[in-house]
Amino acid sequence: MQAIYLFFILNTALSLLFAPLLSAKSFDYIYIAASEGNASGGHTALRFDNETYHFQYNDGGIIRLVKDSSTDFDFQYRFLENRTFHQASLDLNEKDYEQLHNHFNLRFLQQKQQDAIRKEIDLNIEILSNRAQHPQLNIQGAGLFANDAVPLEAESLTIYRLQEQIKQKYGAAFLTNSTQQLNAEIKTLRPEPWPKNSLQFSEGTFSSIPYSFASHYLDTVSKILLLQAIQNRSSLDQQFYFSPEQSVFKLSQSEVIQLKSLQQLLTHNLLTLLGSRRPGWGSAAFALYARILSLAIAIDSRKLVFLDTFRESSPSISDVEVARYKTKFLSQQKQALSRIFQLKAELFTPTNALTEKAYGELEMLGNYYYERERGLQNKQDFRISGEQLLATKSIPLPTGLYPRLTEFQRETSLARFEAYQINIDQQMRSLYSYDLFTRNCVTEIIRTISQIPTNNKQIIELSQLTSEDLIAFIPFGSFHSLSDAYSKQTLPSFRHQQLQEMYREENNALVFFREFNTLSASDYKFNDQDAPFLIFTDDNILLRPIFGSINLLAATTISVYGGLAIPFDSGKALKDGAMGILMSLPELAFFNIRKGSYKHLIAAD
Repeated sequence: MQAIYLFFILNTALSLLFAPLLSAKSFDYIYIAASEGNASGGHTALRFDNETYHFQYNDGGIIRLVKDSSTDFDFQYRFLENRTFHQASLDLNEKDYEQLHNHFNLRFLQQKQQDAIRKEIDLNIEILSNRAQHPQLNIQGAGLFANDAVPLEAESLTIYRLQEQIKQKYGAAFLTNSTQQLNAEIKTLRPEPWPKNSLQFSEGTFSSIPYSFASHYLDTVSKILLLQAIQNRSSLDQQFYFSPEQSVFKLSQSEVIQLKSLQQLLTHNLLTLLGSRRPGWGSAAFALYARILSLAIAIDSRKLVFLDTFRESSPSISDVEVARYKTKFLSQQKQALSRIFQLKAELFTPTNALTEKAYGELEMLGNYYYERERGLQNKQDFRISGEQLLATKSIPLPTGLYPRLTEFQRETSLARFEAYQINIDQQMRSLYSYDLFTRNCVTEIIRTISQIPTNNKQIIELSQLTSEDLIAFIPFGSFHSLSDAYSKQTLPSFRHQQLQEMYREENNALVFFREFNTLSASDYKFNDQDAPFLIFTDDNILLRPIFGSINLLAATTISVYGGLAIPFDSGKALKDGAMGILMSLPELAFFNIRKGSYKHLIAAD
């Protein structure tokens, strides 16, 4: 009995002793190697599982906290920018881990709200300056419809049913009366002064975002245009939807039934929105209405019909670049088609209720696939990224719905918002002004940590890093100043990962002589994001000065040519050559900055 009692005490003691270790969670301090482009001297970040926080230089000379998914952060820096990560991990008990994580997330949300207030001020300045064509004043979603086109039969039937359901739910005159009420409402809207607490920023507090004149006005216009689109039986603009020809996009009878169920759900949601009193539902209603009509066309044709969900600011590539990267884009197209086949099989099952979000993800993938198919088949430029869950094609604010203000009202209100803008900009510079030595990506992480009230010795030690070590304000120096309590590892860049695989599978000498230069390297293709160079030096330390001198000679040659070509290329070759010289000089002293970037990768690559 005594032995059992002693065993119980010992077991309890051990449990209490090791409980903090069993519940320990690890966060990572990451040093990103130097490279050409953004953060060329190196970069740092703090990682909490799936979220990565880092400070970036912004326009206006300020530094801001950014939160990325860890997957996106890795893909941007390790793959596209081809940078090696040096990662130091430290275990904390769960309470301290959550305190540290929540503190960074709170700072991010506070800065995000401050940015939203600044954007709201800009929006009011644009509308009061009579800049009707400014993108900020566009009516999101209204561009999906063609007012003068004859609807397809499937669209006509769907619009008629929707109108009947609106009459049944809200009355026969709902569309007409609501449009008239909203038109009357915008005539009475006037810019008002903002409360002072919305214009006073501090680093540790939230500031409320007013529902301003401009937002209220644009939201009301959006509702008016949506109601008019339904009342006028506007059809989808045919340039903003598509249906690929491959067999995977064809629909079986059971799949058609599931699309009908989804369409009914979206119709119910749209009817609810039409009676909502909350602001800002116009753009969401446009997206719902467009998807309801696209589903009607899909059901009628028994083929998936997708809306064009690319952002209007989506980056595109030229037909020349399409030809250069043809093999890679064909691979991406094939992978996307395979993923569509898999995702469609997962979504369209007898036991699965198709949701709007799930269908939106399939639609996004369809956009990604079709954009590559269209570009490759027609040998034309296409959008490389920017697909979204919802379609948001916009139109400029119609001139007939522009604010009717007296000149005195407009000028007085404009002067007020311009004063707000100056005041906010001054506060932002005071709070977040960037400095190469005292307020950079390293010092801001350390300073943010130092603001946490904690007794944890490891967190306190990290918060004192830049004050204890003279070189710790440099990304490289900060990583090497970390204590031995951290578990450190190196995460290789994309090129180094590829090289490791090649060295495992091929003759080492053959790999070296093929991959050490940009002319014969398997995966690298020179692109406009890199200054011109001939030889990779990031993995050849001993030969770096020799290789660097060759790169310097090549860049100098391009600069000389560029000087002669100024009348023909506006100095582009001269600028490229000068940047090549700048990137080559450190290599003469065994230091590497340039890594060579990789465009048009996808995560599966």
